[in-house]
Amino acid sequence: MYLEDLDPTDVDLAAIEAEWPLIAAELDALDAEIALLAAADSGGPTDLDWRRHRRAEARLTRVAAVVARPSWSADGCVPHRLAVVGWTGCVYRCEIVRCPECGGEQVIHRTADGCPGAPRTAGPRRAA
Repeated sequence: MYLEDLDPTDVDLAAIEAEWPLIAAELDALDAEIALLAAADSGGPTDLDWRRHRRAEARLTRVAAVVARPSWSADGCVPHRLAVVGWTGCVYRCEIVRCPECGGEQVIHRTADGCPGAPRTAGPRRAA
């Protein structure tokens, strides 16, 4: 095996980019925890330190709840093998992906970044 064989493919890079909001949220939560530990040496964490930690944890929870890759609608397609074949042109850089086995295409909206084109679930119904 040569070093060239170890380079990530375009599909690998697209998967990393799709997971980046979660990675960034995890790094923010880690930074907040480190700040809490470091504050112990200087008299303990302040209210601001605790607030930063709570906000980082809340953001991590919100981002983790968003599915980075929605389930593929075609039976037998494996999401990590989808190839990015284009972008929708919206400011969120939503991806158009294609399954190499069946040729089916799907748009993956970047819900973690706030894309309004992502499908929304209906809220609770009110009794009439």
